[in-house]
Amino acid sequence: MLIYFCVLLIVYCLALIIQFKKLSKKWTILDIFILLIIIIFSSIRYKVGTDYELYFYTYNYRVSNIFNLNDFYTTSQEFGYYLISWITKKISSSPYAIFWTSAIITYIPIYSRLKKETSNFSLAILLFFLLGFYATSFNIIRQSIAIAINFYANQYINTERKKFILLNIVGASFHLSCIIVMIIQLIINRIKPTKKFFLFTVVLAILSVIWIEKFALIFNFIENINPRYLTYFNIHPAGIGLKLLTLLRFIITIYVFLVTNKNEYHYYKVSLIVSLLFMIMGWYNVFLGRIEIYFSITLLLLLPEILRKIEIKERILHQYCLNVVFLIVFILSLIYFGDLVPYKTYLM
Repeated sequence: MLIYFCVLLIVYCLALIIQFKKLSKKWTILDIFILLIIIIFSSIRYKVGTDYELYFYTYNYRVSNIFNLNDFYTTSQEFGYYLISWITKKISSSPYAIFWTSAIITYIPIYSRLKKETSNFSLAILLFFLLGFYATSFNIIRQSIAIAINFYANQYINTERKKFILLNIVGASFHLSCIIVMIIQLIINRIKPTKKFFLFTVVLAILSVIWIEKFALIFNFIENINPRYLTYFNIHPAGIGLKLLTLLRFIITIYVFLVTNKNEYHYYKVSLIVSLLFMIMGWYNVFLGRIEIYFSITLLLLLPEILRKIEIKERILHQYCLNVVFLIVFILSLIYFGDLVPYKTYLM
């Protein structure tokens, strides 16, 4: 586990230097170092993450050097992921190359948007680790790519709608959930985060858990697209970990509402409420719970912005308390989620 903290410390220190030298909005060699560290650490892992061996097997034994639709169908993966797998095979003979490609197209979009928009760059980078977004990408590789593309696309939701939609279509070529999320985001972009909406969302989550097995027609349609997506509707109950994280998300959501003006951050607040919806649904099926990441990743932008507006003395206290809580969550997530420890590498 210590190696995760070493990576976190090095990356955070580099981010602090960038912020101290007021280079947060400019790309420098330090940004390249940060990206190299998080990409390399992710790419050289070996049998770390729940789906690692499945991706390794599919890439090495189902994808050939020759573009073939039969190969695509046997992978049971989306076309976008098959395409980058095939391209990667054409470029590299390494059996681990797909993990390098996946890491590159996951972390660069997220980092690019943080670089462009965050008001506290070092804190955003720290939250990227402590809130589990970095480690999660070790487990849900295709969906993490889609989340990264969706997160990058979100900056265009109000200004360049066509670009927003086009990027999400690209994201859906890696994981179909991206299209569903895009539709939800277009809807909630027009919604105000009222108490009624919060209550409606919680009730909807509970009803969804109760009635989800009744949607047979939807299941048949999904099975025709990709049978693997049926896992989102079978019973895969979450453990105590997700339930505790749901409670924490509820507390964070309340905190955000208490320390901000009701006319601020409508989209981010509604996104947090929707993330709670999917977390509660995740109690029934952990795969559904993963969809919440599309919405909760906005915390990387929201929390630094909120803290920036708080008085300096209170800001230090708020940030300290939040970081302590998130650090505990980070440690527990490394221990209990997704075969993340011990960290191993194919280089040794």
